[in-house]
Amino acid sequence: MTQTATDLGNEQNLTRSEQALLEALLNPENRIKSVTDVCKIAKVDRTTYYRAFAKPEFVEIYNKRSVDLVKQSVASVLNTFVREAQRGSFQHGKVVLEMAGLYAEKSDVKVTGAFQMNDPYKDLTTDELRKLIHDG
Repeated sequence: MTQTATDLGNEQNLTRSEQALLEALLNPENRIKSVTDVCKIAKVDRTTYYRAFAKPEFVEIYNKRSVDLVKQSVASVLNTFVREAQRGSFQHGKVVLEMAGLYAEKSDVKVTGAFQMNDPYKDLTTDELRKLIHDG
């Protein structure tokens, strides 16, 4: 994960408790843990957690670092899906094609209600229609 000087400067403005909380939150092993459990891991109380997330600067840092973590994982996940698709896995192939915009599920669309179409010939007689076709 590459951090710019500005990112590091912003993180230096965090308290030690907020820095500990940030690290605990960003640890993939803690992603599904409760607020209470994450706070225990970071050795902070729940009040610190809620105060941190009330600060736009903390939220911005958390969001950026979270996105950076996801970006680091995307390439290996894509490579795995492509490899499995090449081995014949329909599900993996389908996901790869959907992501590339080359596949979409067939969907049935049902239209209910009246449909009106403007028909410029509806008031013409048979003779007038024949003349239009002949002169056409």
